[in-house]
Order: sequence, then structure tokens, then C-alpha cells
Amino acid sequence: MRVIVDVIAGASAGGINGVMLARALAHDLPVAHLRDMWLQSGDVGELLATSRRARSWSKPFMSPFVWALGWSGLSRTVRDPEVRRKLSLFVRSRWFKPPLDGHKMTKLMLDAVEHMGESADPAASLLPVGLQLDLFVALTDFYGYQRVIRSHDPPLIREREHRHVLRFGYRRFPNGEIESDFGRDNAAALAFAARATSAYPGAFPPAQIGEVDRVVRDAGGAWPKRSLFLAKNFRPYAQAGLDPLATSFIDGSVLNNKPFAEALQAIRNRPAYRQVDRRLVYIDPDPVQPPPPPSKRAPGFFATLKGALSDLPRNEPIADAVGGIADFNERVRRLRAIIDAARPQIAGLVTGLAESRLDGPFDVEQIAAWREAANERAAQDAGFAYRGYVRLKLDGARAYVARLLSAICQRGEASPQSLAIAAIVDAWAERRGIVYSDKDVGHRLGRLVERIVGRSTDATPPWIAFLQAFDVDFRKRRLIFLIQGLNRLYGLFGDERPSERHRQVDALKRELYRCLDRLRRYESPEFYSRMTCEELQGLFAESQAPEDPNAVREHALQFAQRHEEAIAQLIDRAAAQISLDAATHEVDTLLAEIDMARWEPRTRRELLVNYIGFPFWDILTLSVTSWRDLGEFDEIRVDRISPEDARTVARGGHDLKGTAFLHFGAFFSRAFRENDYLLGRLQAIDRLIDIVCDSAGREALAGVDVEAIRRRAFEHVLRREEPHLLHVPALVRALRAELCSEPDSGQAS
Repeated sequence: MRVIVDVIAGASAGGINGVMLARALAHDLPVAHLRDMWLQSGDVGELLATSRRARSWSKPFMSPFVWALGWSGLSRTVRDPEVRRKLSLFVRSRWFKPPLDGHKMTKLMLDAVEHMGESADPAASLLPVGLQLDLFVALTDFYGYQRVIRSHDPPLIREREHRHVLRFGYRRFPNGEIESDFGRDNAAALAFAARATSAYPGAFPPAQIGEVDRVVRDAGGAWPKRSLFLAKNFRPYAQAGLDPLATSFIDGSVLNNKPFAEALQAIRNRPAYRQVDRRLVYIDPDPVQPPPPPSKRAPGFFATLKGALSDLPRNEPIADAVGGIADFNERVRRLRAIIDAARPQIAGLVTGLAESRLDGPFDVEQIAAWREAANERAAQDAGFAYRGYVRLKLDGARAYVARLLSAICQRGEASPQSLAIAAIVDAWAERRGIVYSDKDVGHRLGRLVERIVGRSTDATPPWIAFLQAFDVDFRKRRLIFLIQGLNRLYGLFGDERPSERHRQVDALKRELYRCLDRLRRYESPEFYSRMTCEELQGLFAESQAPEDPNAVREHALQFAQRHEEAIAQLIDRAAAQISLDAATHEVDTLLAEIDMARWEPRTRRELLVNYIGFPFWDILTLSVTSWRDLGEFDEIRVDRISPEDARTVARGGHDLKGTAFLHFGAFFSRAFRENDYLLGRLQAIDRLIDIVCDSAGREALAGVDVEAIRRRAFEHVLRREEPHLLHVPALVRALRAELCSEPDSGQAS
């Protein structure tokens, strides 16, 4: 079993850690210096702006107040001398301006990213070949940008969007090509993300892109990927006519403290090259919240303001996100149940076809013939349900073309411009006869599903030719279904160790994912020729959506009439570049080249039944549940890492110190930072061992002394960290005695 981190999302401190973790994973880089950076520089004394720093006699009336707190019983935390000294420096600093230095924080983040270095091997990575790493960092745009939403009355509603997410990615392709946003050529972007997501209101000044520009310039450095970063992450600003350099960003946790949605969307489209157990692991350092006061006392004026402006948004529960995952898992189970129930009957239909001699040798032409026979049989057996199925497919293909044109023309998703393009595509399709007609049902029904005949002929209705050219979603669904069928084969192999059979399945899955990746690339404007993109952009430049939604239809009809032939030529050119016939032939060839000597008859038969018989399952499930949001329909399990869940570490009664002072306590004491850093590492290991053991299952752990592994892990961390934790020697000794010693002979391990 391998444990792979391939999606990271975070805000505030979690955003900083996410940036550093993602860069380390992408390029296999060290992170030890981050510990020293945090312990040494994560201090009020280091981060205070020079112009805000208190002098010896600044606000002397505050000093007795701070010292009195230490003996008032209100807070044991303030009794620590270092905390009192740093707190005094902080509260006596210049008021009504953020006391911490944003420029210094930006430089600190840039140094942290750059000091990770660069691997001597450009291909070095902790990500498997072909698997993508995604990082999402939440920001809050203080000013926001305007979004336009269609409604009935008024026709357009303008609202301001303040939530913003920066996206970074890494991928190493089988041919050796690497796409990475985590190299040193993009270090400034990573530093900006870390600085902006943690710009806590009132403590740090808001972050601006110009700030990181100045830091890079002062250091004599460069930011080669600056233009690409801005184009990739601030497209809505360009569409709204705004300059992202003119706005200011504050802590991402203000509005999006737990960015589950971005992570979930990435997970749903994540390929799995082996049998997979999807886990969404989130970190909550302070999950226990105080109950309402027993006296039922109402909060005061300042407490209400503080709660409304800070505490309540940051502590928004994850119930909606977790509930959404539960609904997603239920849809996955329902889809699987439908498929499994129909499997015996469909297998009988496929193997009963006169053309399907699945146990003997076969070639590409035979597989294509079997597909056609299965398609026609599925269409005949489905009866009137087939008409609804074809209409769904045709609607999906037209929507696919509309999304593609909107992406090429750089129209925002669900924007008025993209809706206008969708209406134009529909109007153009109606003019070209790309609409379903019952009279064409007898026209070789199986070819409606997938047979590739190239250009439309007089004998082929236009809407069938359109499906043949643009029903990319059908091919994607079939590949995903085929991969899921391969996952079932692992269960047929039993619990044996990986063998030649496993390796054959793994190799075929890699090839199928490569085919699936090619289909997904068709949705990217970068796939198409520059000439095609420029001509499409020029053609639709005048397709400005009218504000009245009732006028959109008339606008689309007029536009489609004026430019019917031009649209047809460009769509035909895009269809030629997509070339679905080649994509289908590639899969046929993969299956025809299976080495019969290495594949058992039952596993090969299972594979071919899933591929040839897919139209039966597709007709059965497409109208029941949408596959678009199910991805490869693997369930997602949610796990939490928190002090409350780390039962082994928690038994000693050790508490985090940084939760004091609105979670800023560690900025006032190095001993607090060392305490929380060490406990955090141990609690994370404790929970990760629990998660891995749960994924492996009881049978796999038979005879494994998990607690001995846990003790060795704890000892390893304590041994590595002890030389760097000079202010908490007593804590280190206590934890070693509690966690690393053998259990009593009378206790079960």
C-alpha cells in the first residue's frame, strides 16, 4: 500500500503550510529549515514593523495592566515572563495601524520557499508519474470584483465576490515532460500566496502583488512566471476589467476557513492507477469550543462585534461539506448497485452475440464489430427509453461544444457571455438540423452511440454526425467504467501479494488513463491550434449578451443566421483536431494487443464484457444519475487530525499553548512554539498511523505490532527534534517516558 498526497487546500496558517508541503512533494525537497524559520522568526519581536515598535516609554500606562494580568488568575499564560515581555511590547506599539510588518513577512515567505532549493534531478518528485498535484490557497479580496448573474427581473444582478482561490499544480507525464507551478521560477507566486492567505486583519496589513514585486526587486531576483501566474489565477478580474495589482487581499480564513469544496472537486477528477481508498484528511488544532455560559448571559458590545467580524466566520462548521460528501457517497453506492444488479444479464447478452468469441484470439476489426453489434442490440432492447437516452447525449454534446467555445473565447463559466454562446450553439444546431428526430431511429441505431464514419454524408443525419464528432463524454464514461472494471479484478485475485497478473492490470490501467487524459485535454483551449482559437475569438467578439434574458434567444438566432457557415467551418475544424475516431481506435488496439498468455480467460472475459457491453450500462444509468460529478465513483472517507483525536499522545494531558490570545499565543513565546511544534508532529503521526491501519483493514494487520511501530515513530521524532527544542526539555523527557516505553506485561499492546 502506498500513501500519496495529491490534493492540498488551506487558508491562513494552513495556507502557508500547504504551500511549503506542496513544493516539497512536487520536487522532493527538504523542509527542515521551515522548523527553524518558525521557531526563530514566528515571533512578535521579529515581525513587528520598525515604525510601529514601542520604545522604552511608549504607553507606559499599559505596562502595569499587562503585569497585573499575570497574577489576576484570568490567564495562566500571561504568567510566563517572555509572554509578558512580548505582550507588553505588542500592546504598547503604535495603535490603529497593523503592528506586524507585511514587507518582512513577504520576504520571510520568499526566503522559506527559495531555501528549499532545487533538486539536482529535474524529474525528482514524490508524485507518481502521471498523477497530478493540486494546491488551493484561499484568500479574501478586500475590495472584491463584480460578478454578473442573470435573473428574471431585473435581467442582470450585479454582486461583489470577495472569496478568491489561488491554484497551483504539478504533473510529470510519461514522456518526461513536466508542468510545474512549484519551481524556483515561480517562487514569488508561492510567497505571495503564503503572505496573502495569512494577512490576519488588524495584525498584518493587507497583501498586494506589488509588495512581492518590490521584495523580489530588492533582492535582485526575478519572477519568470509572473505573467502566467496572473493569467491563470486572475481571469475573472480581466473579464471584469479590473487590475489585480490594484486590489488588496486579507486572510483567507475570513470567508473560507475550510476550503473543502476546491479539494473535493479535484478529488472527483483524480485518476487512480491502482485500487484506491480515497481519504480527505483535514487538520483542526482546536476543535473543542466552549459551551454557552450557564448564566445565559448575552454577549457584550465588543464581544458581539468580535464574534461577528472574526470568530463566527472562521469557525463556520464543516457540516455542509461533510454532508455533501455523504450525499456523494450515497450516489456512488446507488450507481454501483444498479451496475452490479444488471451485470449478469448484460454479460449474458454480450457473450451471446454471434460475433463475440471472447475466449479465442481476436484483432482490432473484430473488437470494432463486436462494439457495433452490442450498440445495435442495446438500442433495440431499450425501446422507447432509447429516445430519451439519445436526447440526453445530444444535449450533452451541444453543451460540450458550448463550454469549449466559451473557454477558447475566455468567457467566464456561467457568465452572460458564456450563456449567450450556448444559446448561439443551440440556434446554429437547429439551423443545421442537429436535432433529434424519431424518423431517424431506424438509421442503424447502434451508430448513434459511437461508430465513427468521419464526415457527415447524405445518408447520415446531421445530429448523428454531430454525436460522432463531439460525444466526448461518452468515451470518458466508457474509459472510467472500464477502469472500474479493472479495479474489480484485484478482488478476484484474492489477498496474494502483487504478481504478474497485478502488473498486467496496472499496466493496462496506466494506458487507459493516458487515453482518458487525452480526452480531458480536448476541453482545454491550449489543445487547439492558434489559428482556430484566434478565429473563434474574432467570430464571437461581437456576441455580447443582451441584458434582457428574453432577448438572448433572438440575439442567438440572428447571430447564427449571419455566421452559420463560419461557425460550421470552425466547429468542423475543432472536430478534426479532436478526432474521436482515433481515440476509439486506440482503445480497440490496446485491448486487441492483450497478451493471451499473461491474462487468465476469466479476467480477459470480464474486461471485454465491460468494454463491449458498456452501452447497456450507459443507457441504464445515464438518465438515473449524473456521472459528471461522480468522477470515477470512488467513495471518499473523511478523517480528522486534531489533539482531541490523537488518543495516544493525549493521555499525558499535554496541551497546545498557541491557542491563547485568539490563536496568536505562540507568537509571544518560543517555548510555546516549541511545545506546539513537537505536539503537532506527534499527534499527526498518531493519527496517520490510525488512518493507514484503518485503510489496510484487520486482516492485513494480523500479526503486526502496531503499537511497537507507533513507539518507534514517536522515538524517531523525539530523537530528531530534541537538539532543536532547547526551551522544552522537560516536555521531551516526559513524552519519551510516556510514549516510547514498552507497555506493562499485563497490558495488551
